[in-house]
Amino acid sequence: TRAETERPTKEEEYPTTYVYTSENAVTTGDSYSSPQQTTEADDTFTTYPYTTEAEAEPTVDPEVVKQPPVITIAPVNITVAPGGTGRFDCEAKAAMTPQITLTRKDQLSRPNLESFNAFSSGHVSQTTINSITINNVDEPNEGWYTCLACNRQGCDEVDAYLTVLDLCEGVTCPGEKQCVGNYAAGHGHTCECPSYCDRADMFASDFVCSNYCEEQFNECLMKDDACRNDKFGIEVMNKGRCGKIENPEILEEEFAHGVFELEEGDELILECNAIGFPEPEIVWYRHDEIVGHGNYLIKSVSVADGGEYTCEAVNCMTTKVSKILAAVVVKEIPLPPPAVVTTFAPVITSTEPASFDNIIVETPRATCAVYGDPHFLTYDKNAYTYMGLCDNVLAMDCESARWFVYGRMRACGKTGGSCLESVTVFVNNDILELQRGWLVNNNGTKLVTKNRKNEEIVVKGKNQDFTLIFDGAMLTLTAILDTRATATPGVYEQDKIVVRWDGFVSVQIQTPISTRTCGMCGNNDGRPENDMTTRRRKMTDNVDEFGNSWQIDPMRRCPETQKARTSEEVCGERYQEVKTECERVFSISKFQGCIAAGHNTAQWVDSCVYDECEGLMQKEELPPKCVVAQAYATQCGNLFWQKGDTTPRINNDITNWEMEAGCPDEAKRFQPILDTGCPQPTLEEELAGTF
Repeated sequence: TRAETERPTKEEEYPTTYVYTSENAVTTGDSYSSPQQTTEADDTFTTYPYTTEAEAEPTVDPEVVKQPPVITIAPVNITVAPGGTGRFDCEAKAAMTPQITLTRKDQLSRPNLESFNAFSSGHVSQTTINSITINNVDEPNEGWYTCLACNRQGCDEVDAYLTVLDLCEGVTCPGEKQCVGNYAAGHGHTCECPSYCDRADMFASDFVCSNYCEEQFNECLMKDDACRNDKFGIEVMNKGRCGKIENPEILEEEFAHGVFELEEGDELILECNAIGFPEPEIVWYRHDEIVGHGNYLIKSVSVADGGEYTCEAVNCMTTKVSKILAAVVVKEIPLPPPAVVTTFAPVITSTEPASFDNIIVETPRATCAVYGDPHFLTYDKNAYTYMGLCDNVLAMDCESARWFVYGRMRACGKTGGSCLESVTVFVNNDILELQRGWLVNNNGTKLVTKNRKNEEIVVKGKNQDFTLIFDGAMLTLTAILDTRATATPGVYEQDKIVVRWDGFVSVQIQTPISTRTCGMCGNNDGRPENDMTTRRRKMTDNVDEFGNSWQIDPMRRCPETQKARTSEEVCGERYQEVKTECERVFSISKFQGCIAAGHNTAQWVDSCVYDECEGLMQKEELPPKCVVAQAYATQCGNLFWQKGDTTPRINNDITNWEMEAGCPDEAKRFQPILDTGCPQPTLEEELAGTF
């Protein structure tokens, strides 16, 4: 060891304070002559100590040398948000170089003063500065912290408190403003607009028209103006100028629907139409409660649904008009007398039950097909053609009105036929619309399923979830209605609705085979002869009377339905030639398994002949015979049940049927079908938000 009288080296005379750091813990310090090393990482204390150089011209004063350090810059109380960063700074002076420790007060360790250097440089003052940074602050970091400055002559210390507090907790700022806590003061907050772009971009000329129907110099200024003026949901309606704005106008007269007297479980259908530019959004109210969106309000009613129903048309976000269109009175159905229940003694067995993982068994489903120009094949296999141009109820739960499916039929073909344009599925008051090109409308938000081939898309509604899968040719929607335990432990039954949409003109609707239905798909009771039952429960042989009764047209605006013609009438002298070709298509080897499984081809051949002669939208890339054959292949290639079946039937051997039938395959059909619907973004455009 060095003798006490030996003069220390310069490094010993002016040591560097080296501080240990530990994760969310105390910082302790000792003096070393080695170079300083400080490690910074998330969720740790980080310290920054250093010692100043000696003054150029020392002044020797023995009294000054004997004084302990004095803290000249003390740490102050700070408030930090959870997850934020806190920092304490401390500075001390003394003739004998002070050592500073910044740490939690309850973990402070006081040094042995005798261990400090006994010699002074003789300078009037040496300054040591230290700081501590606490990353990822959380509640355990809250408390008192101490700055302790010591040399051989004594110590000085100052305490400061770290408060962990989210000054924006529970604060809701208007519009797009964001809460900014005043952590320097330790209390209060302000609501401020974020920065939407670089300053240079604010002066770039690129006019936009917002959904508030206001023109702005560019999108950046549009968002900034919306934030400063507390405008919610600002979006670019179109690039460039806004053009002529027309306020919304509701076409229906006040109380156009009058008074509805209904019983619990009855179906309420209301319609509201409005004009204006931009196109108005329709919102339905029962008194002051929002109960729906869109032109139609369709629901199964309970006693609580009674009251006045108002249609509101809105454009430019703030321009609104409204009219009361209906008053609804719902009568409660009296409960039946209680049934007599006989309880039998339980049967107890001594064998232990087998162990099961949860197994889901799909209950049998009936299948209805709507395809082509347009042709119907009901749940009970009644085939007919209907030429209406309206929105029609295709299938509906007529026991509890929990679900229904309606189709929008619009003009197509050469001589005034009609085809499905979209299919809307309603389950437990949640709605999805399947549009051409496999686009899905979810209350105004468009889901681009063609960008997510073979990916499961779950759409969560308020009461009902839907699952969507697009396989490149068919969009399949599934909604689970009920899940029940069976007598076998671990085995559960599920009732489902399954809707398959070809993105063009054909849909197949599968619903529980045990549920009595109504609508264009018939009543699902196993008897095709009574399928044509009108909305008023009248049986008829007149297809037009039957179909018209299931129109959703309370204002009577749909055009008169044209009488369907036979295939011979449509084809004329071409009939035999076209029939021969259609019979060839439906007799290919790939379809033989379908025929053997019970899929009769007679009605499909007749539909093929009709559509080939009628033209079906006259798309050369989508031959009508192939559109019908695709619908047949879809019905054959998926699970299906006949009345009495407990397990599904399926024929999987139909791959590449198109080659044998002389039809475009999936890849060749894709773009032509896509072109029949609204323009859609690529995946890159969708992710970038540039479409």
